[in-house]
Amino acid sequence: MPATPSTLCRAVPRRPGRPQALLLWAVCLWLGCSAATASAAEYEQADLDPDNDRVVGPPGPLAGCEDKLKRAGIAFRAASLPLKMARARGAQIIACGAEQVVSYRGGPAKIRYSSWPTLTCRMALALARWEQLLQEQAARELGQRVVRLSHGGTYNCRKMVRFDFVSEHSYANAIDIREVWLADGRRLSVARHFGALSAPAQTPEARFLRSAAERAFDERLFSVVLTPYWDRLHHDHFHLDLARYHVDGSRPQPAAH
Repeated sequence: MPATPSTLCRAVPRRPGRPQALLLWAVCLWLGCSAATASAAEYEQADLDPDNDRVVGPPGPLAGCEDKLKRAGIAFRAASLPLKMARARGAQIIACGAEQVVSYRGGPAKIRYSSWPTLTCRMALALARWEQLLQEQAARELGQRVVRLSHGGTYNCRKMVRFDFVSEHSYANAIDIREVWLADGRRLSVARHFGALSAPAQTPEARFLRSAAERAFDERLFSVVLTPYWDRLHHDHFHLDLARYHVDGSRPQPAAH
């Protein structure tokens, strides 16, 4: 049987505790966040069902998607990615596209992007929450605000490079983050500032990047978080997605994979 990501790692992330919630409230006051609110359940989009890990296809439509986005203070435009079918392992699968896609224009954390990401509705909700976590970690580690993110794309109809499995990029259900721009003009790149993989974080910049990746997985925002810890293919970016399986690549790997 070909290797698939679901055979590599599955963990159940923990919920954020009260300290994180209080810090978010303080950062939100600092930023002047929108009064719109969304429940934790709406932000926690990671699929926790262990029985569907091998299901191939885009995420199912989310009931009340536009209402949830508006309640979360997310600016968006309707978008479309037509479904494309293909035959794989003797069965018809959805190889590309998704039923529920938006052009993401920004969330209450007020972070701009190098270009507007095209994402599934679920990814848009998760990304808006992760932006808030970025602001929390930037305030804690760097005393700064995040103002912009450079990304390497969201939609790309293809298989994974290392595995015989459809990439979540095929469904606009993933994003690759390369750089974080701060209010003081600094540009933090994953390639330059993540730090040596063989040692704990030695700089505030490395602590910021590593903690942001860890929280993305631990707080159930994304099912898959890959960083330079995962492999050389991710030496210069974070890969965040909402696959049905889970992979925690935000930490040193205990064994070869």
